[in-house]
Amino acid sequence: MPENRLAERIRQRIKKEGPVPFSEFMRMALYEPQLGYYTSADTEIGKSGDFYTSPHLHPAFGWMIARTIEEMWGKSGRPDFFAIIEQGPGKGLMAKDILDWIRENSPAFYDALNYKLVEMNPAMNEIQQDLLREHHGKIEWHEDISRIQAGIGVLLANELIDAFPVHLIQINGQPLEVFVTLDNGRFTETLAPPSWPAINEYLADFLTDTDEIGPGYRTEVNLDMKRWLLQASRIFEQGFVLVIDYGWTARQYLSPERNRGTLMCYYKHQALEDPYIHVGEQDITAHVNFSALKKWAAAAGLECIGYCEQGTFLVAAGIEKVITGLPVAELAKIKGLILPGTMGETHKVMALYKKGPSEQATPELAGFSLRNRAGTL
Repeated sequence: MPENRLAERIRQRIKKEGPVPFSEFMRMALYEPQLGYYTSADTEIGKSGDFYTSPHLHPAFGWMIARTIEEMWGKSGRPDFFAIIEQGPGKGLMAKDILDWIRENSPAFYDALNYKLVEMNPAMNEIQQDLLREHHGKIEWHEDISRIQAGIGVLLANELIDAFPVHLIQINGQPLEVFVTLDNGRFTETLAPPSWPAINEYLADFLTDTDEIGPGYRTEVNLDMKRWLLQASRIFEQGFVLVIDYGWTARQYLSPERNRGTLMCYYKHQALEDPYIHVGEQDITAHVNFSALKKWAAAAGLECIGYCEQGTFLVAAGIEKVITGLPVAELAKIKGLILPGTMGETHKVMALYKKGPSEQATPELAGFSLRNRAGTL
């Protein structure tokens, strides 16, 4: 990975334009064409890479998502055409598990579905095509979601939003934004008034315990999430958005005790706190504020119809029905998807819904029959 080329490109931008918001540094570090972490041919995800996601633990995760999507298809009236759009699909493991389960268990739904993978990395695109070759004819590839029109369907976002570039905010009596500048060629930080009015609006909405916040308190503002929700809403005439990610409610996210924010970096399965090293070689993430997600989704025409911990979702959706008879060794892996102290607790699931033009009732999904077990939004 040509880390020096990317770092030098960012330095040249700072020299030309002056200090840039951290969100722009993060955007370039992750998404600069051919050089960013998610756009490089060298990106490696999974046990041999920098991080892994639920589909890497066991196919049962994808099977449960498939069961939920089949339920969505049924709630939509079993249309002849139903789109599954997955943004940020990694190697395509979840897509394969979903398509394999639907083909085996719901042939009529398999005939009706069209799977759209949204992938910006050509190298990852090739891996996905090889893995999913058995489902040739059911899959399309797109570089972004901005031009997709799908009628009826579902948009899947599994560990997607946490990788959106975020604005870093520090409270020193008043909100200040972190900008990235240079000191003898090294990346360093400086503070200035927020670059967007929406940042102050976010803080006014969600940062409620200001009296308990000490100087130097840091947090993140994910404005890309707001823009993404508007795009997601425009895709469907009627449809669902299923978000799976690590995060909390606003009260948990912005608690006085979490005074260093949630920004983390992952390099070869090591958790690091310095985003200015391994530029382009390490993942940079921030947890999701699900309260903001719900509020901004409503403004975009997407109603929240369920929110809970991943483990609660999988149990309520009936995971025991798909894992019956599996070997003990496999069941041990599945525990990592469900139990407290694992992804079953750290990851949350939120379902959003856009009603059809003449639709009155809001559908209920089995996976949220124990909804809000993870906390009130």
